[in-house]
Amino acid sequence: MRQNCRQKADFELTDMPVHIHAALNPDDLLATLRRIDISVPARTDGRTTDHAETWTISRLLSTLTKYNLLEFPLSVMHRDRPDSLIQSNGRQIGVEITEAISQQYAAYCALAEREFPELFLEPAHFRWGAPAMTVNDMRNLLQQSNLSSMGWAGNRPEQEWALFIRSVVDSKLTKLERADFAKYCQNWLAIYDNLPLPNINLSTAVACLQPLLHDQWGKKPGFDTLLVEHGPVIVRITSSGSEHLALNDLWE
Repeated sequence: MRQNCRQKADFELTDMPVHIHAALNPDDLLATLRRIDISVPARTDGRTTDHAETWTISRLLSTLTKYNLLEFPLSVMHRDRPDSLIQSNGRQIGVEITEAISQQYAAYCALAEREFPELFLEPAHFRWGAPAMTVNDMRNLLQQSNLSSMGWAGNRPEQEWALFIRSVVDSKLTKLERADFAKYCQNWLAIYDNLPLPNINLSTAVACLQPLLHDQWGKKPGFDTLLVEHGPVIVRITSSGSEHLALNDLWE
């Protein structure tokens, strides 16, 4: 991890968590983002919430900049409830950051990293609505010599993706409603998709999700924009529709 650095009086950058005092234009912001270490350790090798948030907000900012969806000058402040505050040409945008993952699957992955690091994992055992497993259940599953999960049929993976994402939104809406959660003129929810699903048709998945979000858009307080990082794409979803933004990966 690089040391904190100061380049000039109106500019400050710290690698983790991301704090950008001032970016005067898109080139300034992209140059700043390139210098941030966004690497994320394994779950059993010191990964923290700051690692995950740095990854998500940095890739989000670079992609929104590519598509001219940010206004300058711009600053980014790390905080809590929400996780980041973007001040964009005088407009304040609160960004809550989270990961979409089955907690059981996360525990399964961590167990595999510790005890079975070379093993092929079976995510289908952790699909939407699957019964909870104990650690011994997961260990027995990892010790099996043959695949034992049921496959998906039709557009079931896309339907489950929509259900998982909606559950993440519901959880964060509950947090947003709390008095200690700051609200701004825009409130965004950035989600890193790490769900235990096979390859999905993202357009179909978003089409499954949109009806599930219908009542979300009318909530006060509520999120104005959802931004879901799925592989090489960030899906930007609002009450008026969605668009797929090709990820601007500055760290390849």
